[in-house]
Amino acid sequence: MSKNHMEKIKCPKCNHESEMMVWETMDTKTDPQIKAMIRNGEAFAWHCPHCDNKSLIFYPTLYHQVSDKYLLCYVPGNPSSAVELMDTINENNDSGYNFDDSYTKRVVSDINQLREKLLILDEGLDDRVLEILKVFAIAELQKSFPDLNVMEIYFNKEDDGSHCFAVKFDNNEWGRTNIDKKSYDHVAESFKIPLSINNEFIIDTEWAISVIEKEI
Repeated sequence: MSKNHMEKIKCPKCNHESEMMVWETMDTKTDPQIKAMIRNGEAFAWHCPHCDNKSLIFYPTLYHQVSDKYLLCYVPGNPSSAVELMDTINENNDSGYNFDDSYTKRVVSDINQLREKLLILDEGLDDRVLEILKVFAIAELQKSFPDLNVMEIYFNKEDDGSHCFAVKFDNNEWGRTNIDKKSYDHVAESFKIPLSINNEFIIDTEWAISVIEKEI
C-alpha cells in the first residue's frame, strides 16, 4: 500500500510555511491516481497559498506499478542509497506483495531518468535493449559530429507515436536520432543471453557498455 505524510515547506519567495504531501511509497493498486500524478509531475508539485509561488520539489520515493510487477526506486542524486533501499525491500518485505524474480526492479537518481523509465514501461519496451542501443547511437553520432560530445540522451516518443532518442550535445543544442524496430529486435536477439538475467537495479549506459564489452 501507499505511504505518505505531510511535510512543511518554507517558501523561498515569501518565507511562509505551508504543507506538501510527500509520498514515501506509491502503490498504483491502492492509489490508482498516483500513476498519472508521477508522470505529469503532480506528485512533486508544491504551491504556496500565500504568494502563489509554484515549484517542483523532488524527494525519495518508491513507485510500485502493481499490474506490471514493476518497482522503481527514486532517490535524487544518490543512486547508492537507492540501491540500499531496494535491497532492504527485497530482504524485509512487509508490503503484502511477493517481490520475486518476476518483478522488474529499477533504481534512478535523476528525475529525467525516472520519467524515461516510466515512458519505456508505458511503451512496453525493455530498458536494457534501449540502453544498449544508446551506446551504438552515441558512437554513430560521434562519427557524424566529431566536434560535439553527447552530454545526455533519453528515450522519447514523438507526437506521431514513433520512437527516438533525444540527444543533448555539449553546445547545449538538442537533436534526435530515430529508433527502428529492426535495430531494437536485432539487439534483443544478439544479447539475449545477458538479457535473460534481470537482477540489476541500475540500468544505464554504463551498464550497457559493460554488457557490450563482455559480448564482443
